[in-house]
This record gives sequence, structure tokens and C-alpha cells, in this order.
Amino acid sequence: MYTRWLLFLHIASVLALLGTHGTSMTVLYRIRGERDRRKIVDLITLSGETIVPMYVSLAAIVVTGVLLGFKFAAFSRWWLWLAIVILLAITASMGVIARPYFARVKEACAVRPSGVPRVSDEELAEILRSPTAHVLSAIGVVGLAAILYLMVFQPH
Repeated sequence: MYTRWLLFLHIASVLALLGTHGTSMTVLYRIRGERDRRKIVDLITLSGETIVPMYVSLAAIVVTGVLLGFKFAAFSRWWLWLAIVILLAITASMGVIARPYFARVKEACAVRPSGVPRVSDEELAEILRSPTAHVLSAIGVVGLAAILYLMVFQPH
């Protein structure tokens, strides 16, 4: 019974991560077509508000995953270590790429006290059209698919 609850909590934590992080992914693509600077900043702020619940769910994934790893004596298996490395790489990549990108977009949306934007509309559009959204999506989707593969098929 304990094992089923751990597995349930592990999967529920993954769903929570996808739900909270889904907001950031939606914002990432929504701002690409937006030109209203206030809306862009509001959307980025909304994305930022999901960071804490996202990290809480990530912590729950790690804790339940470690407990399951001990339960099934899986720490001697290479696929589990590869899954951990992939999770760490995804998390680090997202932080290294997403944070500066969102900061750059916010900065590009800033308006001088006179009401004149600090960055031209063309420059803002160029920043928003950068491939960053696609890079982040690829890292997340491919990384999570690889982890899912490793967890389900547990290759030898």
C-alpha cells in the first residue's frame, strides 16, 4: 500500500509540475504575438507567480522519486542516474535560458518617465521573435520524454 501511495504522489507531483510550469510555457508563446508592453509585463509577472509552486512540485518529485528508488533498490541502475542527470540538466537549462530572456523582455518593455519606450517597437518585436521559446520547449519536451521513457521501460 505504501508503494502505491508513493507512486501516486510521484505521478501527482509530475502533474502539478506540468500544471504550474504550463503557465510559463503559455506565457512564453503568448508574448511572442503581443505588442502591448503592459500586457507583456503582466503576463511575465503571472509566469513568475508560478515559480514557487513549480519548485515545490519539483521538490515533491525528487523526494518521492528518491523514496521509490530506495523502495525498489533502483540506485544501482544506470537508467535512474541518467534520469536524474536529465532532470538536473533541464532545470539548469531552464534557469540559465528562461530567466535572462524574461528579464530582457521586461527591460525592453520599460517606458521612460516621459512615456516613451526605452526600446523601439521593432527591437521589442525582434526580442519576442527570438528562438528562445522554441529552444526552451524543446529542452523541456525532449527531456521529459526521455525521463518518461527511462521510467517506463527501465532499460538494462
